[in-house]
Amino acid sequence: MSNCGTLIPREILTDILSRLPVKSLCRFKCVSPSWNSLICDPYFAKTHLNRTNTQNPKYLDDQRNIVISSSLNLYSIDIGNANPTTAKLDFPMLQNHAANSRVKVWSSCDGLLLVSYDDYSNLLLLNPSTRECKKLPAPSVVPNPVGTCWYGYGVGYDSSTDDYNVVMLSCCNNGSAQINISIVDVYSLKTNAWRTIQHNHYFVVPTSFLCGGVFLNGCLHWLCWRNGSYVIGAFNLSDQIFREMPMPASLCGGCGILRYFVEVVGGCLCLIERLPSYKSEVWKMEEYGVGESWTNLTIDLPTGTPSLCLLCQLAEDKLLFANSRRHGKNLVVYDPKKETLRDTVVAGIPSEFTFRHAYVESLVSPILGGGIGRQ
Repeated sequence: MSNCGTLIPREILTDILSRLPVKSLCRFKCVSPSWNSLICDPYFAKTHLNRTNTQNPKYLDDQRNIVISSSLNLYSIDIGNANPTTAKLDFPMLQNHAANSRVKVWSSCDGLLLVSYDDYSNLLLLNPSTRECKKLPAPSVVPNPVGTCWYGYGVGYDSSTDDYNVVMLSCCNNGSAQINISIVDVYSLKTNAWRTIQHNHYFVVPTSFLCGGVFLNGCLHWLCWRNGSYVIGAFNLSDQIFREMPMPASLCGGCGILRYFVEVVGGCLCLIERLPSYKSEVWKMEEYGVGESWTNLTIDLPTGTPSLCLLCQLAEDKLLFANSRRHGKNLVVYDPKKETLRDTVVAGIPSEFTFRHAYVESLVSPILGGGIGRQ
């Protein structure tokens, strides 16, 4: 039986190390060449991720949030600690373009973030926990010299092929209000190539809040327009087919849905109100795919309080919100049992920034092309 520079069998050492946080494992790579080989092994990354998901399927104490500052830098905020801290994420590929580009985080899955810069056609897959980064080849672009185009991106895991996919929805019109084309392109991390798979009738709603696809149950979800009404479109990565998710009855068919964006919180699909008001409303699908399972949470805010934007679920079912202010934002924890709001002080946070995605720490590598996913 092979050892990793110790008297401990590799199988036992794998079991022990897979219980540790990613930050510690990254330091332990320096213990010995054999430890480095073990921790960098895709099988170990998969084992670590599976253990994390099994132990804490709804919320994760080591979860982070990504912010984009006004200076186009990426930061992570540790919300698992009693005293949250901010760390700047340095990626040379982004730093080289920060002077004349706009950085945007679109989507996250298993610790991987999908980021774009410049004109959104430059895409990166990066792991903020391990600092690994991969530039994706340029996707196919829909030629449309007359009208306008907008794009929706998302990253997810295809269990049927054990592969991570990036999906791009290209939505174009002919210069009038009539939308005329929508195309789905899929990138495979294993093959490092894009392919156009279908024209379809789902058109991503062209707002910056809604164009990032959220991954849940093998599907990427967007708020879409189809056949004269707004729907939640779910693109299944295994069979690569779009389906519609049932909407809350009070929102079906109405333009009021545009007040919301799609997110995954606490392991459930959610519609989160995004417009300023003295109430913050969250619709939560308690049982995936079941329309009758939508529940509503309305938080009454004190007069003059800026609008809240739900970010993620914390321990004890508490919810973390971003609280908009004139000069930046801060974090607010809401306790639904006590119906209380509490500001959270974060050390080192930029004075002005925008939130994008919560993510779980993982060892999943954007560089490797096979054997990288979940079981």
